[in-house]
Amino acid sequence: MRQRSSQSGVTLIEMLVVVGIISLMIGFSLPSFTAGLDGLRLRSASSTIASALNIAITTADRRQLPVQLLIQPAANRIVLRAAESTRDQIFEIPAGIRISRILPALFLDEEKKDRYLIVYPNGAPPQLVIELTNPRGSLRQIKLDPITGVAKVLDLAKDAK
Repeated sequence: MRQRSSQSGVTLIEMLVVVGIISLMIGFSLPSFTAGLDGLRLRSASSTIASALNIAITTADRRQLPVQLLIQPAANRIVLRAAESTRDQIFEIPAGIRISRILPALFLDEEKKDRYLIVYPNGAPPQLVIELTNPRGSLRQIKLDPITGVAKVLDLAKDAK
């Protein structure tokens, strides 16, 4: 009788080659993946701020009460406070995204100062532009149109093309 010696498996060299190829693939794709996440966070934060501005205007008109809009760049959030209301609506901006400017600027060196705005019922909304940046330097503006009362998100990289 003949004995078969069947050993199956992979050698250490084959395993190292496969691990090396996988490491190279991950190394090449990781920067584009993180860039995509930063862009997604910036889009999400822009939508959140636009929603907060639209909610402030809608709340003022429907309840016929003034709404205070507090923009806190240092805390990275926006707070809505309706008159005669005990509850604040807080809109947090994701980590890594920051409010870089609030326009029109009232003072020099205003980047980290809180901005208070009042939205009155049946009144013209305040003219306002909020700029957001991410760690890669991408910039988006959320512009509150005083004529229509609608907040719009402007991607400055796309609009410049």
